[in-house]
Amino acid sequence: MSGPERSCSLKNHREKTHRQQLSCSTTVKDYDIIIVGGGSAGLTAAKFAKTFQKSVAIIESSKLGGDCTWTGCVPSKTLLAEAKHIWNWKKINEKYGVDIVDSSLNEKIINDVKKQIDENREQIYKADDSPEVLKSLGIDTISGKAFLLDKRKVEVSLNDSGEKCELNAKFGILLATGATPKNLAKKIHGIDSVPYWTYENVWDRFFDASKEKRENRRVIVVGGGPIGVELSQALFRLGSSVTIVARSPRLLPMAEEEASLELQLALEEEGLNILCGNSVVSVCQIESTGGKKSISVTLDSNEVIQGDHILVATGRAPNTRNMGLEAIGVQIDSKSGGIRVNRHLETSIKGIFAAGDCTGDRQFTHYAGFQGAIAARNILLPLKDPGVLDEVPSTVFTDPEVASLGLTEDAARRRYGNNNVSVASRKLFSVDRSVCEQTQKFGFIKIVYHLKTNQILGATIMAPAAGELISELNVAKENDISLDKIAKVTHSYPSYSIALQQMAAEIYYEKLKKW
Repeated sequence: MSGPERSCSLKNHREKTHRQQLSCSTTVKDYDIIIVGGGSAGLTAAKFAKTFQKSVAIIESSKLGGDCTWTGCVPSKTLLAEAKHIWNWKKINEKYGVDIVDSSLNEKIINDVKKQIDENREQIYKADDSPEVLKSLGIDTISGKAFLLDKRKVEVSLNDSGEKCELNAKFGILLATGATPKNLAKKIHGIDSVPYWTYENVWDRFFDASKEKRENRRVIVVGGGPIGVELSQALFRLGSSVTIVARSPRLLPMAEEEASLELQLALEEEGLNILCGNSVVSVCQIESTGGKKSISVTLDSNEVIQGDHILVATGRAPNTRNMGLEAIGVQIDSKSGGIRVNRHLETSIKGIFAAGDCTGDRQFTHYAGFQGAIAARNILLPLKDPGVLDEVPSTVFTDPEVASLGLTEDAARRRYGNNNVSVASRKLFSVDRSVCEQTQKFGFIKIVYHLKTNQILGATIMAPAAGELISELNVAKENDISLDKIAKVTHSYPSYSIALQQMAAEIYYEKLKKW
């Protein structure tokens, strides 16, 4: 298309869009369900609704796809995968004495990683999340900010024109507004005075720095949870020196202690510096004699550490403000800051539901998607299904991965008593596939089960394929399949998963001895 033709086409598109927005401001459009938020929960809910031929509109103030597509799962897992490839390549070259110290090569590597992240985001967006895809499914998307007028009406301020239109929901409204990085201005003095990174802006600030500023970067990461440890390992493998400062006494404080300690050993062996049990008190920017700026961080122990950048990864706060929620009676939980819901995901106002990170519950994309589908089901169909789960499987995608399910050993013993709980455990050096791939130094499989029934109570897996392995145990647990019965399911050899069958076989054999 030539320049003038393209300009004319864009002009016609804008005029068409403008006409549609003007008509929106003069009428009230009815839908079966209105969804506020176009992330994992909102998109899953919308697609569920169309499965049952219901009319649905998604209101999104930013970009469809939400955190997962643009600042969370997709870019971070791409970053981790690329960093792992590069790390393994460097180790192989070191093994065979190949010198790869080349600043221009490092520059090309960083640029290629950024390119891959951008391509993967765009590919997934175009395949699953874009307005064009949703339109093909019969889902209307509206770009703007939502404000609830009552339990059925939503006012939208359109992003492009600033005009307002009103939507009416026949069956109900679903709030799926996600979460954003916590504001630490009240906890860390001076944090707002420095250009700190978060999981939202690191994709620009880490990669868009000038060539000179990319060399030998020192990054201080505040937070030892999943986001903190994943980004720390990836940035280190891409050439930065990294120090993790974690307030908790160990990394991944919600995980099995064994996993936390082994992960720390693995990261420290790579070269990361880890300071657990430390809180950041203040942050300031200092300038050296050469004019180079750096960041000085003071800990509660009075220790001072310096770096070129600081990445804050201390959690996310639910998005609940400026939507008119409290004015119409939607209650906000004082502890989590999320929208308060019952087990069916309905808020304090009948007909208004909430799903995903905005509820203040556990923040996982797969859980948000699950809740989105359940919320839409409960709004549109007879009867109700529970959407708040007691246990949600999760995976931290470090190398090795750390996946968990259900109760830790300590939690299980507290709940059921020492005499009713047993543990099946196997180190990776006893898993043949791990030996073949030379991944056996760190990692294990640990399954907590009820001693009398052999029912799975929880599991933690630290292994290259932990996120895949945990799903088999979750299927067994959710369907009340006892651990010993996995022994009767043939697994291929040599796979990582055959270790589950072998561990189950030991329990099955003990069961046979009692007959």
